[in-house]
Amino acid sequence: MSSKAELARRCVLEWFELTPERAREWFAEDAVYENRCDQGPSVVGPDEIYAILDVYRQMCERFEGRVVNLAEDGDVVLLEREELTFLKNGGIVNLPVMASFVIRDGKIAVWREYWDLALLTKHLLEGESGEAATEIYEKYQSESV
Repeated sequence: MSSKAELARRCVLEWFELTPERAREWFAEDAVYENRCDQGPSVVGPDEIYAILDVYRQMCERFEGRVVNLAEDGDVVLLEREELTFLKNGGIVNLPVMASFVIRDGKIAVWREYWDLALLTKHLLEGESGEAATEIYEKYQSESV
């Protein structure tokens, strides 16, 4: 596996343990993270990427991921995975996710995420976690504008 593919793999499997220091190691200063499924915020830079992932972490007890497929062409890495997220209310979300990365000078320059928004919403709306997730996400969006 190339160093570009390895960086993308680590990012999707280890995002739950991401620290601000590691974010600065992994992401270029002008790196962009985009959630392409729900028109979520597009954030720029390691600190903002860390912050948006921290919003997601606040909803979760723990996370497990498994890479299904990985393809690489030049600076582009495509990575299909299964995510198993254990919510703080005891719920479990099993979600297939596709990610697209652009790696530049050994760091992630672009990270785009694609998943089935209807499936995620169905999982989150089962129980209290749906309301908590919505509140956390809306608070982040209002503070980011």
